[in-house]
Amino acid sequence: MFEKIAAIDVGTSCIKLLTVKTGIRDFQITSFAYEDIDPFIEDREEAQRDALAKLLEGRDLKGYTIYTNLPMEKAIIRNIAFPFSDVEKIAEAIPFEAEENIPFKIEDLSMDFQPLKSPNSQEGRILLAATHKDTLINFLSLFKDFNLPPARMGLESNALFECYRYFNKIENEAIIQLDIGHSKTILNFIENNSLLFTRSIAIGTEAIIDAFQEVLGTSYAEAIRIYEKVRLDLTSLENNLQRDIFRTLGISKPKFQKIFALTIDVVNELIEQIGLTLKSFQNEYGHIDFNRIIISGGGSNIIGLGHMLSHEFELPVVSLPFLEGYEDVRLHSQFPIALGTILSILNRKSYIINFLKGEFTPDVLHETKKIYYLSGTLAAFGILVFVFNLSISTAFESRTEAKYDALLQERFKRYFHSRHPVENPVREAQKILSEEKKDLANLENIVQSSTKIIHVLKDITDAFPRDETFVLKNLVINENVVRFDGTASSSKLLEDYKNKLIESKKFESTVLNTNIKRGNQVGFTMTIKLKETNGKKNESKGDNIE
Repeated sequence: MFEKIAAIDVGTSCIKLLTVKTGIRDFQITSFAYEDIDPFIEDREEAQRDALAKLLEGRDLKGYTIYTNLPMEKAIIRNIAFPFSDVEKIAEAIPFEAEENIPFKIEDLSMDFQPLKSPNSQEGRILLAATHKDTLINFLSLFKDFNLPPARMGLESNALFECYRYFNKIENEAIIQLDIGHSKTILNFIENNSLLFTRSIAIGTEAIIDAFQEVLGTSYAEAIRIYEKVRLDLTSLENNLQRDIFRTLGISKPKFQKIFALTIDVVNELIEQIGLTLKSFQNEYGHIDFNRIIISGGGSNIIGLGHMLSHEFELPVVSLPFLEGYEDVRLHSQFPIALGTILSILNRKSYIINFLKGEFTPDVLHETKKIYYLSGTLAAFGILVFVFNLSISTAFESRTEAKYDALLQERFKRYFHSRHPVENPVREAQKILSEEKKDLANLENIVQSSTKIIHVLKDITDAFPRDETFVLKNLVINENVVRFDGTASSSKLLEDYKNKLIESKKFESTVLNTNIKRGNQVGFTMTIKLKETNGKKNESKGDNIE
């Protein structure tokens, strides 16, 4: 199957875009692109939108399937062990574990899990990942603004792991994988191409930039510019003093010495966190002899960082292998997550974390319907060809029955991709066609909606308060639930609106929650459950309207 795929990696300091075209057995990378997020724009969400807009200039992603990852700093991850390994039992136990391990109400979370390799066959280990629904809605709004709805939203650590697996040529090794980004460092423990453990450490190059800003008293954007120009060498202070670059940037020697010392402190803090994580991991898993440390991310380009890691953990440190033939250092260090995102999709794993589930499930029914139409058409075409060959075969009565049967078997194997002969090829072909038609009919019944979205919106908006202080900020329609947020000048105004909806008797239930009070403004959330029609729940296509 041929498909065009785009991976969009939204980082703290940069947005990366990678596009590929899949073939029958392989894929071809068609483009790399990145855009720095402007540090001079104080509103970071506005800065991200500005960067994505520039990144998409002159690029048409129509017809592409979009995949992305939720940044690790926006997710809560837990490595959890169970005294049983059955995945279905683990899935049933997840809500109880989540209540113990995550400081939010379960109904406020989008949550998923995936199995991890366990040292004990009787034990089940999983990676549990969750994020607050408001966080997910806010992150999705960036894609919605550009009409680029993601089909899947995974976890950055999985993408890094898949990138390692794709390029790794060493069998039976255990490695520590580090991706040192702007605001965090992602840590994976991997053995024999299996993911054992994942953690996100809240230390990245941003802490070093903060040191520049603190010592020099500059703006954050200016501190970034100076940091990139200086190109610190952590091997020794003397190496930096000999290069004398700091003087050309107007930095005095005492100030530079202080910056260097603070940077070493940041790296030592990161090393300490890695060491503590390693000790905790080995207390549970037992001792593992790691063969090397593999680094990536923007921080991996800092001179001398690998030397410090190697000295502390007594392991060789190498860069994550990437595509040969590309000399761009930034591409090698900052695109593994984007490529790994696509690789995780192409591997088609059954259990891999995806935040777009439940009310956030993408509307892919119409695409699925197309697939069934195609399948039904191909099956019908196969039958027609089969019958045609059958007619020709009967015209040649002189041929032996054995030869005739061999011909039918050969055609059946070709058109229906069967490896084994069947007793009655014609009957089996008709059976396949009948099953395809049933699947198609069932899908058409599912896709049909009993209530139009526009009617639901009209019933709700007709009752809106005629008050200029009533402001709607976010509206989500999903299955039989409508939820929207906004602000108003008073609680009484909102109660009147709620009562008007109840009095209309058009909805199953109406729940009002006021959550923020600031001055003369009241923030609110309204949740409306729709009535069932003709024994079926009102359905929508998961439209998000903001």
